[in-house]
Amino acid sequence: MRAILSALGIVAAIIMLAVSAAMNYLFLSSLGKTTLEGQVLGAASAAADLLKALLPFFIAWSWRSRRMVAAAAGAAVFAFFAGFSLLSAVGFAADNRGVITETRAALSDTFERARRELHDAESRLAALPAHRPPSVVGAEMERHKQNRRWAATQECTNATESQSRDFCAAYFTLQAELATGSEAERIANASAALKNEISRLQRAGAGQERDPQVSLLSHIFGRAQDSVRLALIVIVALLVETGSSLGLFLATGHSDLFKRRADSGHESKQPSAIVSEPVASTASVGGIEDFCLEALVASKGDRLTADELFTGYEAWCRMRDDVPMGHAAFASAFASLAAAIGIVLVAGRYRGIGLRLHKELPSAA
Repeated sequence: MRAILSALGIVAAIIMLAVSAAMNYLFLSSLGKTTLEGQVLGAASAAADLLKALLPFFIAWSWRSRRMVAAAAGAAVFAFFAGFSLLSAVGFAADNRGVITETRAALSDTFERARRELHDAESRLAALPAHRPPSVVGAEMERHKQNRRWAATQECTNATESQSRDFCAAYFTLQAELATGSEAERIANASAALKNEISRLQRAGAGQERDPQVSLLSHIFGRAQDSVRLALIVIVALLVETGSSLGLFLATGHSDLFKRRADSGHESKQPSAIVSEPVASTASVGGIEDFCLEALVASKGDRLTADELFTGYEAWCRMRDDVPMGHAAFASAFASLAAAIGIVLVAGRYRGIGLRLHKELPSAA
């Protein structure tokens, strides 16, 4: 079960790291004057984000090996990278939320303008006089043109008699009714288009709160919307950056296998007072190597038995709050290490080594 949870935690931490790196890359790349400059800035921010996730491991290893200067330097670099990454994440979140808010605001403005135009169109349509459909009026006008007075008046341009004037007046009335009907059709078509546009804008979110979350929290806590919006932006950035900075370290920190490998890989690089060549280490010999590095010194006149070495090893483990291995395992591991580096065993005693003991350690004979 612990392996499954660890694997899930590592996957989640890697996802958080990828999200943080992407946010930083997108934000920093947008600040470049050219495409190339933007890519350079984005790549630098993504690399810094990856290094930020690895620094907790380096700091822990330095602290474990008592290299305080390296641990302090790593902590300072981690704080700088984490702060820089947080600022980039805040910028990205603010930019993204601002774009969404402005888009909703633009939709709402367009929605209100369409509603006003629809109201005006409906008002103009209601103000038009009564009329018949243009097709009916057009047919009536064609019927008038078949009257002999149409030709006699030269298409109602020269009506001199009373009956001719009445005929032309009726024709012009039909012409006005036709224009009214055409205008009514145009306004109706425009109104239908506006109604479709209003429906589309409503489906896109127009006419609603520009930032519903901010509005709700502002009402709950009685704070200004700008303050609530800023707090939400910072919280989102902190969520991403905390997960990307420490998620991988926390997901793997409890793994004994990972810890042994990390310690073995790190400690093999430490200078040794008695080992002249690097020795291939295993998980069981790693503790012995630490003991040899910290508690044994080269001494021509000293000779130590396996029991004396084990007593010193137990005291050394107590100082470090470590659990010592058994006597037989220690004797076997130390014998293998001694044979590998040339420490001679004569009459049950190892020659040429001595214990560098603190006061609480038992002294060797």
